Amino acid sequence: MPTKRLPSLLLAVVAGVGVANTYYLQPLLHVVSVSLHLSGGNAGFLVTVTQAGFVLGLAVLLPLGDRFDRRLLIVVALALAGLFDLGAGLVSGVIPFGASLIGVGVFSVVAQLAVTYVAAAAPVETRASEIAKVMAGLLAGIVLARTYSGALSDLAGYHSVFLVAAAASVILAAIVWVRLPVEPAKDSLAFVAMWRDGILLLRTEPILRLRSFLGMLSFGSFSIFWTTMAFALSAHPYHLSSGLIGLFGFAGLAGVLSARVVGALADRGHAALTTVISFSLIALSYLAFYLTHDSLVIFIVLTATLDAGIQGAQLSNQSLIYRLAPGAQGRITMVYMVFYFVGGVIGSSLASILYGIGGWGDVTIAGTLAGGLGLVVWGIFATRERRWVNAIDHEGATMQIGQECGD
Repeated sequence: MPTKRLPSLLLAVVAGVGVANTYYLQPLLHVVSVSLHLSGGNAGFLVTVTQAGFVLGLAVLLPLGDRFDRRLLIVVALALAGLFDLGAGLVSGVIPFGASLIGVGVFSVVAQLAVTYVAAAAPVETRASEIAKVMAGLLAGIVLARTYSGALSDLAGYHSVFLVAAAASVILAAIVWVRLPVEPAKDSLAFVAMWRDGILLLRTEPILRLRSFLGMLSFGSFSIFWTTMAFALSAHPYHLSSGLIGLFGFAGLAGVLSARVVGALADRGHAALTTVISFSLIALSYLAFYLTHDSLVIFIVLTATLDAGIQGAQLSNQSLIYRLAPGAQGRITMVYMVFYFVGGVIGSSLASILYGIGGWGDVTIAGTLAGGLGLVVWGIFATRERRWVNAIDHEGATMQIGQECGD
């Protein structure tokens, strides 16, 4: 499929709508905790439940994109995500609400199906830039999800957020069925074989191992912040409503802008530089959160710099892993994103516990350590990663692995 025919805009919308499902809840945690009679930071575990569902979807659904037409998978995933959104909008009680969130998480993997669609179709020389276009849509979905959910919850209650999301997912599924091109025929691979190939890639590709671990740290730091941010902003000294907390999503526009910049730099071979900058932003943003306590303006600025760092780290990782094993983008993404969202589950669980023990200050210390650890780990492997990348560029090492994965 030539680059000019890539349906980047439609795929960006799919990624945005899909990923939004996993972020509607974050600005609503205080309201939900009151409605469901959950104390302290316990409502944060509902974020963990959603992320756990997403990990399950990554492990089960995402590899199928290397075997079946991703257009069909995207349509099915959007429709089922809409069904579970409907459930979340209609039920009451912690258990049925949590069960609906698990389903929402599983089928929100459609966002990553959109990314792998373009990763498989784009030529190597523009792949990072094309991925950045879809990632910009994904990041915009995160931004708008937070703002939309907070505002609509103030107007009509948090259940309405999921009812509207259900309608949006079903409508988009119909549009994708009509407008998205069918992918070329693929090799017949058994599901067990795709899992085996994913494990083979993890074992044989040091870049995938390193970047998966860095992805786990970056998304862990993301979840640490957004799982507890609503509690911090609804308490002293801010006392903000869900609608105002949702507006903090606009600070995530820094992540949208950074994705385009990082994509262009990565295409020019500067993933090492963008990695250092990104993890430095994460660590320094959390450190500044710890040192400041009552300035809403500073809180907004640091939310922006933190999001820019996290999204920059994500795209830096993707710019390298998608150079591995042509034709196995689904399996590569499965491995990477399972690590990524395991980091999210750990981060959200840890944040909920730490907030209940020591409040926002303990949360920011954990985030600072996560960003700092990312810098340390990358620094240890930086020289070796440069050699690994050179091997890909000059020896074609990963093409052989890609052929093994197709056997």
